[in-house]
Amino acid sequence: MRNRSRARPMGAGMETLELYQRGEVVARYDLGGRAIEIGRALGCDIVVNDPGLAERHWLVMQKRGTVVVFDVSGGKRERSLEHHLPLNQLVPLGRHYALKRVNLAVQASVPKAEPRTESLSTLRLPLSRLVILQGRGSDARRISIGEGPIHVGRALDNEITVPDPAVSEHHLRLEPCEAGLVLRDLGSRNGSFVNGVRVHTAVVAEGALIRVGRTDLRILARGGEGHGPTMVAESSAMLQVLGDVQRAAGLPWPVLIVGESGTGKEGIALSLHTLGTRKSQSFVAVNAGGMPRELIESELFGHEKGAFTGASAAHKGVFEQAHKGTLFLDEIGELPLDLQARLLRVIETGEVRRVGAEAALRVDVRLLCATHRDLRAMVCEGAFRQDLYYRIARLVIEVPSLRKRPEDVRALAKHFLAQISVELGARELSSEAMSLLVAYAWPGNARELRNVLCAAAAAAGARIEISDVERALARVSGPGASRQMSDEALRRAVDEHRGNLTAAARSLGIPRSTLRDRLKSAA
Repeated sequence: MRNRSRARPMGAGMETLELYQRGEVVARYDLGGRAIEIGRALGCDIVVNDPGLAERHWLVMQKRGTVVVFDVSGGKRERSLEHHLPLNQLVPLGRHYALKRVNLAVQASVPKAEPRTESLSTLRLPLSRLVILQGRGSDARRISIGEGPIHVGRALDNEITVPDPAVSEHHLRLEPCEAGLVLRDLGSRNGSFVNGVRVHTAVVAEGALIRVGRTDLRILARGGEGHGPTMVAESSAMLQVLGDVQRAAGLPWPVLIVGESGTGKEGIALSLHTLGTRKSQSFVAVNAGGMPRELIESELFGHEKGAFTGASAAHKGVFEQAHKGTLFLDEIGELPLDLQARLLRVIETGEVRRVGAEAALRVDVRLLCATHRDLRAMVCEGAFRQDLYYRIARLVIEVPSLRKRPEDVRALAKHFLAQISVELGARELSSEAMSLLVAYAWPGNARELRNVLCAAAAAAGARIEISDVERALARVSGPGASRQMSDEALRRAVDEHRGNLTAAARSLGIPRSTLRDRLKSAA
């Protein structure tokens, strides 16, 4: 027998596992916040050389005020069940060993009894709020995480099967623990990597990137929970963005957030701040495209009293206001070239000089920038400085448009209706109204969706019908807006009706010829 877990001298007082060999206690192990693996394999926490045990036999862990056991030696069904480990009762382990769960702090007050073997009772598992995102982009899929172990590998009996020749048959296991999940490599051929580092055993929390072979697995919160401000996400594309946000949040580097207007770039920036190391400091946001040219310089860098007409008092610029915190420059592509040069100097030197000042001030900010423009094209055209671009784009996060992630429309619609229920009362969308929202192309993205729902909810009763949505779209987005269908929605409707264009067009409320022409143009 070889012990790799928390073995300690007998006699200390706390909840413990006692390991018996032929009726004698041979070791005790503290039950902490993570599972203990028992088996014959050298990688187990407790290695027991007993022919009656599998290479990897049991996982023992504390949960919901008790101790449970997962049998990881069998197939997928057996591994999905948890068994209660009774207190002060021997449970057989292989041919010559047994386990007993004891509380040494109270053991002295418990009358001694003849040990007896107790069978394990079975409990079913509830699901947690975490998901695993497997793969990238539109090919990615989400796997819910329960409270039991999850096996990953190429074999079909894994909870997550990875069809990758560089992945072992049984590559790794994810085990629930107090801090998130414990990743345990199961002796894989090519290793398991967490955030680029090869590990044998590691605690992985929300936001972690796991790589097995050539496949990525990301640990994310369902529905975008835990991302600071409310970030509603159900689509694989947006969950991948939120995974990027979680990994980038702890880094000090500048981030460029790219996306169409209304996609939630400021929410992404605020998430980077609230999940980062500067979350207790200021978050200062300024729109570089929303101010007159003569005020931008003063707003960015500040000014001294009397620096120009109307400067009746000294003013701190946003760099000074965000000192030790985060500065978010929205629509940085609108910044004039001469101010781009000044901004570059501040980034390079960490010093800012107010308008009219003789001396510079030291500033320490984490810089986040956003734009709806193609800055690389602007660099080629000479409209944006190349050196500034490479300074602010050390990390780039691209936020997809809503028409590229129609799965998020339903979640966003429910979220916005819940927000406005405070003023208008509860509102519910009919299935036809929701179908129209999902099919619409949303050129104004989530901001347009929110405005349409506000208009529809204000004019409707407790139930919002498709006619209410059509009228709201006409008011907010213009006549005929309701007929602007996204390519993704069209293809999905055709798939749902198994290629029947007539039925698909009827469900979308558009002529069959229109659907046919749109599909041709999108091909």
